[in-house]
Amino acid sequence: MKTVNIVLLVLILLIAIGIGGYFALERAAHERDLRNYPTAYTELVRSYAEEFSLDPYLVTAIMRCESSNDPNAVSKKGAIGLMQIMPDTGAWIAHKLKLDESYTETQLYDPKTNIRFACWYLAFLERRLNNNETCVIAAYNAGHGSVEKWLSDPAFAENGELLTIPFPETARYLEKVRTAYDKYRELYPDLYNGAVADEAE
Repeated sequence: MKTVNIVLLVLILLIAIGIGGYFALERAAHERDLRNYPTAYTELVRSYAEEFSLDPYLVTAIMRCESSNDPNAVSKKGAIGLMQIMPDTGAWIAHKLKLDESYTETQLYDPKTNIRFACWYLAFLERRLNNNETCVIAAYNAGHGSVEKWLSDPAFAENGELLTIPFPETARYLEKVRTAYDKYRELYPDLYNGAVADEAE
C-alpha cells in the first residue's frame, strides 16, 4: 500500500512539475514576443490610421518591419525614418498634401510627419490596388508599378489576385508583415480600442 501511495505521489509531483514547466515556457514565449513586437507611437498611428481609413495594426506591423520603430533609421537605399520613406516619395507626398512650401527632407525623421506620409501613401495604394491587402503590402516594398505589372501577367496573377511574387525580397517582406500583424493583434487586442477597419476582421 505504501508503495502504491509513493508511486501516486511521484506521479502527482511529475504532473505538477510538467504543468508548471509548460506555463513557465508559455510565459517566457509571451515575454519574448512582447520584446520582439513592442508598441511605439500608438497615438500617432491611431490618429493617422483613422484619418486615412486604415487598419492601425497594419501600420504598426509595417513600422516594426521597416525600421524596428527607430525614427532615425536610414536604409542602404536612403529610405528614412519609422516607415522608411524614400526622399523622392516624401517630396511627392508633400506635394499631394499641399505642403510643398514648408516641406524639407529632414522632416521624414519626425515621427509625426513620417507616419502621416506613410498612412497617406498606404491609403493611396489601397485605392489604386482595390483594397487588396496582399498587393498593398507588396507595393509598399516593391512599388505599385511592379505590383501592377505582376497583376497583368498571368504567370504571376489570376483574377486580380497575386499568386506568385517574383521578387524574393518582397515575398519575404510580405510574410514578415503578416506575421507581425498577427502578433500585434494577438499581443495587444485592445491597443486601438475598436479602431480597426471592418475589413481587417
